Amino acid sequence: MLESRFGFDRFSSIKAAYGPSFSRDSKLVSFISDTTGVPQVWSYNLETGHTDQLTLFDHRVSSAHFSPRDDLIVFSMDPGGSENHQLWTLDLSSLETRRITDHDNNIYNFGEFSPEGDRVCYSSNERDPKFFDIYTQALQGSGKKLIYENDATNYPVDWIGDDRIIFLRANTNLDHDMYLLSTKQNETRLLTPHKDESIFNYAGHSPDGKTLYVATNRDGEFTQPASLEVDSGRLDILGVEKWDCTGGKVSSDGRFFPYVRNVRGASQLHLYNLETERDILVRGLPVGSVEQSLLSTADLMTWSSDSSLLVFTLQGPQHNLNLWLYDTRDQSLRQLTSAPKAGIPTKAFVEPSNETYTSFDGLEIPVLVYKPHGTHGPLATVVCVHGGPESQETYRFNIIIQYLTNQGFLVLAPNVRGSSGYGKRWIHLDDVEKRLDSVRDVEYLVKWAVGKGLAKQDKIGIYGGSYGGFMVLSAITEYPDLWAAAVDLVGIANFTTFLERTAKWRHHLRAAEYGDPEKHRELFKRISPIHHVDKIRAPLLVIHGANDPRVPVQEAEQIVGRLKELGRHVEYLRFEDEGHGIAKIPNRTKAYTTIADFLGRTLAAD
Repeated sequence: MLESRFGFDRFSSIKAAYGPSFSRDSKLVSFISDTTGVPQVWSYNLETGHTDQLTLFDHRVSSAHFSPRDDLIVFSMDPGGSENHQLWTLDLSSLETRRITDHDNNIYNFGEFSPEGDRVCYSSNERDPKFFDIYTQALQGSGKKLIYENDATNYPVDWIGDDRIIFLRANTNLDHDMYLLSTKQNETRLLTPHKDESIFNYAGHSPDGKTLYVATNRDGEFTQPASLEVDSGRLDILGVEKWDCTGGKVSSDGRFFPYVRNVRGASQLHLYNLETERDILVRGLPVGSVEQSLLSTADLMTWSSDSSLLVFTLQGPQHNLNLWLYDTRDQSLRQLTSAPKAGIPTKAFVEPSNETYTSFDGLEIPVLVYKPHGTHGPLATVVCVHGGPESQETYRFNIIIQYLTNQGFLVLAPNVRGSSGYGKRWIHLDDVEKRLDSVRDVEYLVKWAVGKGLAKQDKIGIYGGSYGGFMVLSAITEYPDLWAAAVDLVGIANFTTFLERTAKWRHHLRAAEYGDPEKHRELFKRISPIHHVDKIRAPLLVIHGANDPRVPVQEAEQIVGRLKELGRHVEYLRFEDEGHGIAKIPNRTKAYTTIADFLGRTLAAD
C-alpha cells in the first residue's frame, strides 16, 4: 500500500542550508539558505543554536566567507541567474553591504582572504571574456590590483604567507595545473608537471607552507588524497582505494586532512591525521553525498580556529541539504541546521537500491532504482538522466525524484558511460565520436527495467537537465518508440549553435568534451537532436531560463519552434529572471509543478 501522497507545493517548499564558514572567534557559522525563497546569507550561533538571516536581496547569493581577522563576510551574488558573480562585503556590526567589484557583465570568482584579512584574491574575465586573470582587492578603499594576466582559465585557491598565492589552471574540466605565484617577484612556478590528464583538487597547506594537500589522479586511474612538497615537487599518495575521492579542507593547525571517498555514488567522510598518519572513517552519517567540487572545497567545509570542529554540507535521499558538525575531541557527530522539510515525514522519502544492468557491448552500468513505498511492478516509470556529462547521479536529495516516487512512479537514475566517480577510463567512454553510446545505455536501461518487470513498457518517460536535457532530446530522437513523455530542462539541442553561443570562457572547456565545431561539424550534425526532430513521437515539455549563459535559451527555442512547425505535442515554459537552472523558490514551484503535472497527464501513474 502506498504511503501518504503529498502535493508538489510541499516538495517545492523543502529548503536547503549549505556552504559553511566559521567566524574568527568560532562562535558563528555563516551559510547559504533559501528559506525565504531566494538563497541568502544566514548565520548559526554555536553557543545558543540561534539562526538569523544576514542578507536581504532579491537575487541569489552563491557563496559567503568569513574574514579570518574581522567581523566581515565577503559574499558572491549573480543578478538574474546570469552567473556574472559580483563580490560584496557584509559588516557584521552594522549589517551594511558594499559591492567591491564593478563590472556587471564579468565574472568574479572568490579565491581566499590574505592571512591578515585586509585583502582578498579572486579571478575574473574582466580583461577578456574568454580568460580568467588573477587580482587582489583591498577591503578598505579601492585597491584592486591585477597580479597575473594569462590567456587561460585560472582560479586562485589559497594564500601562503603575505606574498604567495596558489592557483589552479583548468586546461579542461578533467585536467588541471597547480602554480605558485609570487606577488612580489611577479613570478610563477608550475608545481604539478604531468604528461597525462590529471585532476588536482586543492585541500590546503601545512602551517609552514612547505607542503600542499590535494586529491589527484596523476599517474593513476582513481583520484586519491596526496601531499605535495612545494620545493621538491614530490607527490606522496596518502591512501589508495579503487574509488575516486575529493579533498576536504585541511585544518589550520595542519593536523587533519578530511577527504570524501565516493563509493558507488555514496560519500564516505575520512579524516586523515597528518601527525600520526592514521586514516579515520567518520561513522554515523546517513547514506548521502557530502557536497564536492572539482577544484577547491572552500565552500564545502570549514574548521573552527582551534581545529576541533569540522562543519560540512551533507544531503541524502532522506535528508535535505544541511550543515553537519563533527567534533574531533570525542568523535561526536550531529546535524547542525534543520532546513524545513515542509512537514513531510522522513519515512515518506525513498532511499534507492544500487543496481547494475548490462548494456549493448557488455558494459555493466550502475543505476539507482527509486521504488515507491508499498508498490509492486511493473510501474509507470521516469528515467532521470544527470547533467555534466562529467557528473554523477549520487545519493542526493532530489525533490522531483522524491515527488515522483511519492506519486507512484518508479524512478531510474543511471550513471551511463562518461559519468564521473568511476575512474579515468569510464569518464572518457562517451567522448566526441562515442557520444551516442551513452544514449544507447539509456535504451538498454529501459529494456532491462521492462524485462525485470519493474517498468510498464508503454508508460516510460525521461527527464534531464543541462547535458541531461541533451540526453533526453537524443533519446527521444534515437529511440522514439520507447518513450511516452519527455522533459528537457535547459538542455542542448544543437552542438554547433551551443558552442557558438555558450559563454566565451566555457568554449574551450566544453570543446574538449564534445569536439571542435569545425573539425567535427559533420559529427555534430549527425548527433544533434535538432536535425532529427521529425522522429520525435513523445509529448515534450521544455523549460529554460532567458539569462542562461551556459546553454543559451536559443537551444530551447530551436527545438520548440521545429516541433510546433511539425504539429507535434510540445509545451514550453520560459523564465525571464532565471539562468542555468531554476533558483528562485516561486519559479521552482511553478517549474516543478508543471513537470509533475505534465508527467502525471502523459504517464498516468496508478
